[in-house]
Amino acid sequence: MSITRRQILKQGKMLGMGFLTWPLMTITPQQTQGPFYPIIFPLDEDNDLTWVKDRKKQALGEKIIIRGQVLTANYKPVKNAKVEIWQACYSGRYNHEYDPNQAAIDPNFQGWGWTNTNSEGYYTFKTIKPGGYPVTNDWKRPPHIHFKITIPRQTELITQLYFAEEQELNQKDIILQRIPRNKQDLVITKLIQGDALNLRVGQFNIILS
Repeated sequence: MSITRRQILKQGKMLGMGFLTWPLMTITPQQTQGPFYPIIFPLDEDNDLTWVKDRKKQALGEKIIIRGQVLTANYKPVKNAKVEIWQACYSGRYNHEYDPNQAAIDPNFQGWGWTNTNSEGYYTFKTIKPGGYPVTNDWKRPPHIHFKITIPRQTELITQLYFAEEQELNQKDIILQRIPRNKQDLVITKLIQGDALNLRVGQFNIILS
C-alpha cells in the first residue's frame, strides 16, 4: 500500500512552510551500512512499510512519515534517485537471519522499502519508529533508520537517520559520535505532529557530494 504524493502535499500544507526549513546545508555524512541490509528482499516492495501485501494487520509501533528532498552539493534537486530504507521493527529486531536479538519479530512489518524521487527531488516513506537494541552490555543503539541513495554514475550514499527525542542514547552511540558534533544535526530529525494523516512527520533532506 504505497503512500501517495497527494497525501504528502496535504500533510506539508498542514505543517506549514516552517517545516520545510533545515540546517545550513552541507554534504550528508556517510555512515556504515551495518550488518542487516536485506539478503532476501520482501515481496512487497514499496514506500509504505506498515502494511505487508496480503496481510490483514498493520505493523506494530508508532506509525510515522519520513520525507525529504535529495539535492546535489549545489542544492539542485535530484530526480529519479533510488532511495532505500531498512530498519528494526518496534521491538528493535531486524527481519534478518543474522540478527542475534531475541526480541519479538513483527511479521507485519515490511522492514525494507524503496522509492524514487520525483522531478523536484522529493521522496516519502510511511513506516514505524524503530526500537533501539543492545549491541554490548554498555552500548545500546538508539532508534535509527538506514538509508541508501543511488543515482547513475555516482557512488551511492549510505547513511543513518536518528531522532532528536532520543538524545540520551544518541549521545552515547558509537556510530553517530563518529560524525563531527557540528554535523550531527544533519542526520537527526525532529518528529512533528501533523493533522492531515494524524501521524508525526520527520524531515530528512539528503545532500549528495
